Amino acid sequence: MATISKGSIPSSIPWAWGTDQAMTPDPSAKPLPYLIAALLLAFALYSFQGYYYKSTISSPTRLSHLNPRGPFDFTDTRPKKVFMTGAKEMIGSWFRENPDTPVRFISDSGETLLLPPSMANEVRSDPRLDLASWMYKRHHGHIPGFEGFGEGGSDSHVVQAVITKDLTKYLNKVTEPLAEETALAVAELLPTASAEDREWHTDALPFRETALRLVARISSRVFLGKELCRNEAWLRITRNYTMDGFRASQELRMWPGPLRLIVHWFLPSCHKVRAYRQEAHRVIEPVLEARHRLKQAGTKGEVFNDALEWFEQTSAGRRYDPVGAQLFISVAAIHTTTDLLCQVLIDLVTHPNIIPPLREEISGALREHGWKKTALHNMKLLDSVIKETQRVKPIGVVVMNRRAQDDVTLSNGTKVRKDGNIAVSMHGCWDSEFYENPEKWDGYRFLRLRDTPGREHTAQLVSTSPNHLGFGHGEHACPGRFFAAAEVKITLVYLLLNYDWRLPEGVVPKIYSAGFGMGTDPFVKVQYRRREPEVDIASL
Repeated sequence: MATISKGSIPSSIPWAWGTDQAMTPDPSAKPLPYLIAALLLAFALYSFQGYYYKSTISSPTRLSHLNPRGPFDFTDTRPKKVFMTGAKEMIGSWFRENPDTPVRFISDSGETLLLPPSMANEVRSDPRLDLASWMYKRHHGHIPGFEGFGEGGSDSHVVQAVITKDLTKYLNKVTEPLAEETALAVAELLPTASAEDREWHTDALPFRETALRLVARISSRVFLGKELCRNEAWLRITRNYTMDGFRASQELRMWPGPLRLIVHWFLPSCHKVRAYRQEAHRVIEPVLEARHRLKQAGTKGEVFNDALEWFEQTSAGRRYDPVGAQLFISVAAIHTTTDLLCQVLIDLVTHPNIIPPLREEISGALREHGWKKTALHNMKLLDSVIKETQRVKPIGVVVMNRRAQDDVTLSNGTKVRKDGNIAVSMHGCWDSEFYENPEKWDGYRFLRLRDTPGREHTAQLVSTSPNHLGFGHGEHACPGRFFAAAEVKITLVYLLLNYDWRLPEGVVPKIYSAGFGMGTDPFVKVQYRRREPEVDIASL
């Protein structure tokens, strides 16, 4: 059985050292120590400047820079602030005027070469451009507490193998358990006075929080089985680790790289993720030990078919962190799926005319196939709706983030040195050359494209192309997208067949942007009421 590293957390961490005037010596009395300190400070600033000013990108033609450093930006603080507040607008403006021209940008992960979608196929096929190492560095996989982010980029490759092999293979069996767990979770999270209650619940529901709870529980059914998917302690840990972990990671990236190994001990956000990591250890370790004892005893009849078991089998004795692996797979499932589910429901309540035909399609597919994978496959309008939402509001303005494992020269002559960052712009999703009225949400768009010769397959939700990079593209396209698609569809089936939805009067949801990220309105609330479903889901 894998060894779990517990780590340690200081019991008391000061925010700053005292500045008691009486204890401070006079610099003029002993100038030598202060001179040495000044020289060390100057050397440190010079080192920082050399460290950050060494560009990893060169080109035969001069590349523009969207947020260049100033002469005294030793720590990239100003460019990073510009990135956090204005990246979406600057990148959009650049590629509107220069649709096929790469550009440089300083993000919170350092200097990044932004490529147009026309170069996506070039990035997808180059093994020297690696996603895992980019993730590991961006989310501080080497720092205590961030193991749930770092395990996906570790050298053991256990997590990647489980997602691409075991989870995908399990999809044929996943529909019924996901539907069962969704039914239980929805009934708990959307309570009504009775099954016959048809009144509007006007105490508006904070939908993002509800969706977060739904997705965490439904995902855990597959990752951990019934054993832990209803364990409130584990569900709380995964929700909090996901949301607070991304915040802590972003906050830490605003500091210069060399200081992060020290600074993280002093940031409350990083203290939180370390605490969640230790809580997760206390929940997972007894389950692993119990299973190990059963296997040693040769107990028959105990068959485990969940991510805990997949990780153990795939590791085959290789060293890996089972708690970090579970946190990673939970973070990967919860973060993007919650955002997508929220945005789809918002788009549906703001385009209510599409809901009746959706219900008709869903009920017809369920009557014919029951809770089988084929039923989800035949929900083509629902598939189109989800893909259109992902086109209009993806999870970010760039995708296909990669880190160069060696010096790479692209077809246009641009050279990215080892450890340099590359990303591909998402602006192809909003390009009028490929999409009619691209600024408009049209739930039928990809259903129509299925009938277009040459685009039958790229119009499906799980398909990728340079003009729809919602799940990435190529070898490192999101390996969990098939599971995410099934999960979102099943959840929407329950929400649409069993409930009516609307926004409170006067509410207009917003899209929130920060850095490369685009998020659904976290403050939006919805109202709901029970309805009689077209098909008795419980009997299927």
